[in-house]
Amino acid sequence: MRPVRLLGAASALVAAASLIAAEPAPPLTFDQGKSVYNRRVRPQEPAESLDWAGRVTKLLEEKAGDTIVTAVGDMIFNEQISNLPEPDRQQLFRVMQEADLAYGNLEFSMNDHPEMQRPFYNFRAGPEFAFEVAAIGINLVSLSNNHALDFGPEGLADCLKALDRASITHAGAGLTLADARAPGTTRVQSRKTRFALLSYMRYWTQKYRCSDPSAPCLATINPATILVAREKGKVEAVEGPLESDIEAMEDDIVLAKRHNDFVVVSLHNHDLSHHRVYGVQDTTPPNDEIMYRRAIDAGADVVLGSGPHVLRGIEIYKGKPIFYSLSDFIYQYRTPSTIPVDLIHQRDGEIERPDNMSVWDRRDPLVIFEGVVARLTINAGKLKRIELLPVSIDDEGPLYGVPRLASTKRGREILERVKKLSAPYGTRIVSKDWYAEVPLE
Repeated sequence: MRPVRLLGAASALVAAASLIAAEPAPPLTFDQGKSVYNRRVRPQEPAESLDWAGRVTKLLEEKAGDTIVTAVGDMIFNEQISNLPEPDRQQLFRVMQEADLAYGNLEFSMNDHPEMQRPFYNFRAGPEFAFEVAAIGINLVSLSNNHALDFGPEGLADCLKALDRASITHAGAGLTLADARAPGTTRVQSRKTRFALLSYMRYWTQKYRCSDPSAPCLATINPATILVAREKGKVEAVEGPLESDIEAMEDDIVLAKRHNDFVVVSLHNHDLSHHRVYGVQDTTPPNDEIMYRRAIDAGADVVLGSGPHVLRGIEIYKGKPIFYSLSDFIYQYRTPSTIPVDLIHQRDGEIERPDNMSVWDRRDPLVIFEGVVARLTINAGKLKRIELLPVSIDDEGPLYGVPRLASTKRGREILERVKKLSAPYGTRIVSKDWYAEVPLE
């Protein structure tokens, strides 16, 4: 009987070991007490009592036949903000909700493929999040940017379907190169004017150039570097956009203009890395200004720039506006639920590293958390008025990355910066109390 007892004991041990192995490992937990979501190092702006509802109601007054288009810059978000109650946020969303077309650069993906994540940055939400994008008013988005393919072809396909289900017109990315270069087209209620959106990305390398036109692609304007002989035997490397890619963009614009009344071109421009060793990139290099102006020459009615994550100047070129960068609009790029260790972000190359400052006290430059809403009034197919609404984005606290209409002091500073950046183009920015207008001269 003894061998039987030993066998029974061994079986019991094996069963116990199996039970232990089957128990799930406890989840990892990390202290977020020092993150930008939970710890402030900058003084908060003093509270103001402003009648935002009254201000916006007056701004929204229209004339017969007016069509309103709003435009904002980069949108990176994955948490609901449409239900936030603060007046300076709700009235900001109201400006876009009341527009006929509300544009933004969609710099994240909406898909059901988290396992396909490629870079460190986790710019993803589920497909149902397209309805949150629609809820804040957005119904027109550009997709040609360096995060559209973060979750591979499968992620892009999901994102395109999600946008279609939420009735959000899109351009710049597609399941083929032809799809990516095709305009997103739409009309607005009770108007005959036909609108088209074309979207392109210019990166500082050819990383995103389409290699298989029959596969998922982005519409891109790629760079080239040539060597130029200078005096005394010196050789200079000169970088700029490929002429053939600009010509392809021009062909797209000509075709879009042939079938539509008002053509919007979006250019997502990363002419240089955002690493802080290069400073704040608020000026467009002369070689890159070429593609913006050539878009107007080809027939675009407005060119909307994004990508630098900071404001750049405005140019009225041949009577048509070029917004070289609208900066950020929603910047939830470091949400704890997606990347739970904030220390990684605090060491990011895009954050400054002052001497003798704790890693936990480092912050993005404030200008990255400032932008504008461009509000365009179109009547009978012609642009009649441009208004600029200053926007600030929470850079610390639980609503990190969420926009609001800027406070009095911050709003003046933002509009003054736009004036300064636009001055080299001869563009006038005229103050209208809490916002500004750009004369079409």
